[in-house]
Amino acid sequence: MSSPPGGGRARSLLNGLARRVGQRPPEAPLSLPPEPTGVEVAGLRHRRLGLPAEILDRALAQKVLNGWLQNRHQVMLPLTFRLGRLEAGAVEVLMRFAATALLDASRADEAARRGVERWLAEIGADEAALATFRSTLGAPTPSSTLLEAVRAHGLEPYAYAAAVVAADLRDPAGYFYASYVAARLALPADMVRSIDRRYRR
Repeated sequence: MSSPPGGGRARSLLNGLARRVGQRPPEAPLSLPPEPTGVEVAGLRHRRLGLPAEILDRALAQKVLNGWLQNRHQVMLPLTFRLGRLEAGAVEVLMRFAATALLDASRADEAARRGVERWLAEIGADEAALATFRSTLGAPTPSSTLLEAVRAHGLEPYAYAAAVVAADLRDPAGYFYASYVAARLALPADMVRSIDRRYRR
């Protein structure tokens, strides 16, 4: 293969500079890096052509992330709460929690009780579950015990929704009770706002 134009002149200049600064003896001429072969040139060309694919992957990942952030309320929470998705033990815990929340966060009068029962029926509570709710009103379980049971069954969103429905959030006591439940269950702020928008009264 013939040297590229000016290649010999460039080597002479580099060798001369090296001799002046004492980097190499004259008998060890400074050599230029080898010229890329046809295979290496093809490899470089292939890597350059692969760059747009990487940019495309990053752009798609950014779009997926942005879509999740814009719709995280629907992703984090079901569109509707349904007791049919829960096992019997979890339904019982939720009924007891809803009754205790009603007693702790409102005047627990007849209108408030009917409002909570209506919501429980709407999400799928049958007569047996509602009977558990009513019996707990007469013999409530301590909130601390119920909150531990809620966490054990993974009912945090359900329990907070029950607290919001049971509490009159226009009353400071009801508002602070719902905030207390959210804090004890360590709910994300986005989840709290989503449930508030659905069930706050």
